[in-house]
Amino acid sequence: MQPVPPVPPVPSVGAGQSLTLLDAVRRALEQNLTVQQSALQVAVARSQVAQAEAGLLPTLGLAGGYTSQTTPGSTALTGQITIPSLGINGLPFNAITTGQVPPPWAFHLTFAYPLYTGNALQDQVAIAQATLRGQQSAFTATAGQTVLTVRQAYFNYVQSEGQVAAAQRAVDASQENVRVTQAQVRVGTSPEFNLLQAQVQLATAQRNLTQAKAAAVLAEQQLAAAVNLPISTPIDATTPMGLPTPPPDVEDLVKQALSNRAEIAQAQATIQADQASIDLAASGLRPNVTLSGGPSAATNDLTHSPVAWSGTIQLTLALFDGGLTHAKVEQARQQLNLAQVQLEQTQQTVEEQVRAAYLNLQQAAESLVSAQAGFVAAQETLRIANVRFAAGVGTQLDVVTAIQALTNADAAVVAALFQYNLALAQIDQAVGYKITL
Repeated sequence: MQPVPPVPPVPSVGAGQSLTLLDAVRRALEQNLTVQQSALQVAVARSQVAQAEAGLLPTLGLAGGYTSQTTPGSTALTGQITIPSLGINGLPFNAITTGQVPPPWAFHLTFAYPLYTGNALQDQVAIAQATLRGQQSAFTATAGQTVLTVRQAYFNYVQSEGQVAAAQRAVDASQENVRVTQAQVRVGTSPEFNLLQAQVQLATAQRNLTQAKAAAVLAEQQLAAAVNLPISTPIDATTPMGLPTPPPDVEDLVKQALSNRAEIAQAQATIQADQASIDLAASGLRPNVTLSGGPSAATNDLTHSPVAWSGTIQLTLALFDGGLTHAKVEQARQQLNLAQVQLEQTQQTVEEQVRAAYLNLQQAAESLVSAQAGFVAAQETLRIANVRFAAGVGTQLDVVTAIQALTNADAAVVAALFQYNLALAQIDQAVGYKITL
């Protein structure tokens, strides 16, 4: 066989930055770019609410200016005056009028207030508020998905470390088997073939250990990416996987999910916005009443400015718009019907997710119980195989087979524990997190 070129060995994991599960979740929520985008959309929606509410308030404006104009020329007037009662008949007269320059300074203070807009302004506020609630719900959903992603990556990394430990135990057992077999070969109580079998078993265990280490490195990199750390950052995951008590009743979980899930709250906010949109569309044929007025002044002398006050109440009413308002109302009603159907679909999907997550938990729990029982049995099988082989009534193949079975059982316990914790995380996400902004 050709010699293998020198390649750096697979690195070990675990010796690095200490990171608890809580710290990992907090860091991801603070630095995840998708979560940041969702938070900014909430901020934009808040600004839109403020803009809509500003339309309900009066406005006050000041305008002023200075106009420079040349003096117009004089005008000559000629004619006759006739006053019969005074005996004046056809008396000629001549007069000259001097041109006047209008005051150069002019000021206007204008106050305006919408007395009635057909409820359009109120509807715009309601739509903006519903949009804000929808964006807040979207943020909660995004944050909840981020939490699930981090928990899955964290548990996967902890599982990979457990698989490395299980593989290392298999190597240790295989090395001990080789040592015992070598001693038996030396004293002539065991053939060379038994030693060959033990060495093959050890080589297999070492190969499995290398594969487990590589998988652990990959899981470490995935966790680093999930919490926005440099990919090459060594991480020491300090929160072990445990066996928390599962929720007892799936029906209670479904009720909680229908009450808590952000996707449902988002769909409900859409319905509220669409209901306000119907009324807003109908306001196109309603009257609008606006009050405006204020003081104004025109003067040549800024120290003495005569003020004139004015006020206006203006009524505007669209008598016919070619059916535009009716078409808008119908569109808004159909949009509301669509939103209501989407809400029902979302509720159905949420219930399906909760029930599926709970079923996964039940399956994971039973698998974990089975894996633990299998591990105990595999330990006893290996013990008996070693005793029988040492007594000369068993074969080396029995020991090798028992070591492999214990290795598989050890890895199965670690994998089942990961699935159990992941199923609990999926239930939490399916029921809904209470994350607000």
